[in-house]
Amino acid sequence: MGDERLEHILATLRSDGGRVTTARRAVLEELLGARAHLTADELAARVQVAHPEIHRSTVYRTLDALERLGVVVHSHLGHGGGVYHLADERHQHLVCEDCGAVVEVPDDVFASLASVVRRRYGFTI
Repeated sequence: MGDERLEHILATLRSDGGRVTTARRAVLEELLGARAHLTADELAARVQVAHPEIHRSTVYRTLDALERLGVVVHSHLGHGGGVYHLADERHQHLVCEDCGAVVEVPDDVFASLASVVRRRYGFTI
């Protein structure tokens, strides 16, 4: 499924006018293989293991470009730094304020709450 998902993401990227570069493919592969959301530093370190020729700054620029193209999401979870994850599987995050644990929750869990918040208060979750 990982290869199929990668190819689907790359096809979406291409159809939106984005180029598929070695750096973009490497960042996407690392995000696909990650068991948790990763910081830009963590992603850069992982990419450089497989592709030492890809500079850390290239990874940061790649993340910015992929975020602008809607392929990755940059989030701040709790009091920690920013992390990245792929945008093709929408979800929300529950963050424990005591230990910092993060749990991904499917969007549909919050569907009725989102409706109430939008209707009563005019906000979108």
